[in-house]
Amino acid sequence: MNKLKIFFCVGILSLTQIASADKLLVNVTNLLHDGRNSEVVSIPLKSLEGFERVKPAVYCEKLNRFMPMQLVDNDCDGKNDELLFQSDFKAKETLVFEIVEANAANYVEVYGPAQAYYIPQRKDDFAWENDKIAFRVYGQELQRTELTTSGIDVWVKKVQRPVMLALYAKGHDYYHSDNPLGIDFFTVGETLGCGGIGVWDDGKLLRSENYSVWKIIANGPIRTIFALKYEPWDMGKGKKMGEVKKITLDKGWNFCKIESMFDGDVNDIKFAVGIVKCERGGKPTFGTVNEYLGYWQKPDKTFGTIGCGVILNKPSVIYEQAEDQENYMILAMGRYSKVVYYAGACWSRTKGFEKEETWNRLIRKTSERVNGPLSIEIKKKIGKRR
Repeated sequence: MNKLKIFFCVGILSLTQIASADKLLVNVTNLLHDGRNSEVVSIPLKSLEGFERVKPAVYCEKLNRFMPMQLVDNDCDGKNDELLFQSDFKAKETLVFEIVEANAANYVEVYGPAQAYYIPQRKDDFAWENDKIAFRVYGQELQRTELTTSGIDVWVKKVQRPVMLALYAKGHDYYHSDNPLGIDFFTVGETLGCGGIGVWDDGKLLRSENYSVWKIIANGPIRTIFALKYEPWDMGKGKKMGEVKKITLDKGWNFCKIESMFDGDVNDIKFAVGIVKCERGGKPTFGTVNEYLGYWQKPDKTFGTIGCGVILNKPSVIYEQAEDQENYMILAMGRYSKVVYYAGACWSRTKGFEKEETWNRLIRKTSERVNGPLSIEIKKKIGKRR
C-alpha cells in the first residue's frame, strides 16, 4: 500500500511539472526585403530543453496552425539531434513559434514530400525529388557498361507527388516519352549537367568519375539529406583527392544544397560549378559578380524548356566565369576542405515558370535567401504548454 501511495504521488508530481512547465518559444525573423516561401527553420534539439526525449510539435499562434516538421539524426547515431519545421515569411516579418509535445491531434500531414532513392535496377542510379522537380546521378554500374559522368540529370514533373519510383518501374521508354507523371528529356552526357562540379585547371575542366557509395541520412517529409562518395580524382598539379557530396533538398524548393567535401587541403584549387550547353542552344545569365549562373534552354518542340541554375555561397565566390565547349561555369574556392553551392531547375510547363525572366528572378531571390539566413532566437515563457 505504501509503495502504491508513493507511486501515485510521484505520478501527480510529474503531471503537475508538465502542466506548469515553461513554454519554449522560437522567434524567427526574415531579415530580407522580400518574402520567403517554404523556408525550413533548423534548431538543434539540445537547445530545446525537455525535448531531447519527447517528440516536439510546432505551433504558430499568428498563423493559427501547427507547422510541418521533421526530426533528423544528422550523425546517424540512432538519436535525433535536429528539429526542422517549415513556414512562409513575409518581408521583414517575425513569427513566433511555440514548441509543444507532439500527439495525434497536432500531427501535420505533408503532401509531396522530399525523398531520395537508390535505384539498383537502373545501373546504380541515385535519384531524389520533391513536389517541384526531380534529379539523378549515375553510379558504378553505368560507368562500367556505358557512361562515365558526375553531372546531375533533371527530370521534370507534371504532378506534385513522388513519381520517380513509378517512372523507373515503367521503364526507360516510358519516362523519356510524354506521360502523366514526369519526363526525362535533359541530356547530361560527359558534362556537368545541371550543377556538377569540377576543377578548372589552366583552362581545362577536370571531373570525377561516377559515385561509388551512397547513404541516406534523412528522407522527408520536408527535407531529404544524403551523401555520395566519389573515389579520388585528378585535381591538377599532381593532386588526387576523394570527395563526398552531401546533398539536401527541401519540399517546395527548386534548388538543392550541395556540399562537396574533400579529404585534403583545397585552398589553392579553383573549382568550377556549371551547367551543360543544350544541343538546341540556350542563353546563360551570370550574376553581377558571377555569384550565380542561370541557363534557359531553347525549347524542345515536344516537351518545352528546362531552366537550370547554380548559386555559390558567399565564402566560395571567386568572381569569375568560365566556359568550355560543353559547359558554362562559375568558379569557386574551397573553404575548410569543401565547396558549398546550390543547383536547381524548372520546367516551362510548370505554372509560374513559362518565361525565362521568372526563372532568373527565382535564382536571384534564392541567392539572397541562402546568403541571408533567418534570425532565430529561443526564449522561455512561464505558462502551460499547449
